[in-house]
Amino acid sequence: MPSQAFETVVSVRDVHKSYGKGQAKTPVLRGVSLEIQKGEIVALIGQSGSGKSTLLNIIGSLDTWESGQVEVMGIDFSKARETELAAMRNEQIGFVFQSFNLLDHLTCIENVVLPASFTSMREKDAREQGMEALRRVGLEELAHRPPGELSGGQKQRVAIARALYNKPKLLLCDEPTGNLDSETGENVIEFFGELNREDGMTLLIVTHEERLSRFAERVVHIKDGVIQSDDASELHDVSKEDSGALAEENAS
Repeated sequence: MPSQAFETVVSVRDVHKSYGKGQAKTPVLRGVSLEIQKGEIVALIGQSGSGKSTLLNIIGSLDTWESGQVEVMGIDFSKARETELAAMRNEQIGFVFQSFNLLDHLTCIENVVLPASFTSMREKDAREQGMEALRRVGLEELAHRPPGELSGGQKQRVAIARALYNKPKLLLCDEPTGNLDSETGENVIEFFGELNREDGMTLLIVTHEERLSRFAERVVHIKDGVIQSDDASELHDVSKEDSGALAEENAS
């Protein structure tokens, strides 16, 4: 597995994808091309059925495609073995979904350390790393509670902690604020910004919410399986460097 840093984290070229067969075959992606550079925050905006979640799943190697080229972290998916793709998903990519995907019969810490099930890490080390992830999202005190005792915002933060467990370079988020109220959603968005600024994490966020498009540095609109526009957000007038300097100035 390549260990060097790649300036281009995601490269999708002329990708086509359909569901169904014969007369029922329905195109979902129609020649989509997209590149994402290291450290970018990209919002992929589109209505239900636009193909945005399908594209996200292909980038995360959770779904297949019919034609075109997909390369993530320097790995050409068409040439990679499944073991290599599985290692990339577990070690290089974090996933955050609208539905949280937490297991109710496990505690929060047990949910967070699930990625360790695919490694040879000792249980003690795995739990220490899991607690570090929960501390990062401010939920260390709830580590031993089941998800059923948490609010929606707390569940999403546990899901984010699980996504951060292996300290991924790329975070893929599918409607991460869709089940949250406005205030909680804003808190999640702010935390994503912190991950980008402090960890240099690259984020691709699939959404139909305008508040996320305002937060992103780059907004890509997709409709009927076609990229309609790919523009830097007009509302993001300050560069990351200037934003960091401004934050330091305000804190002093």
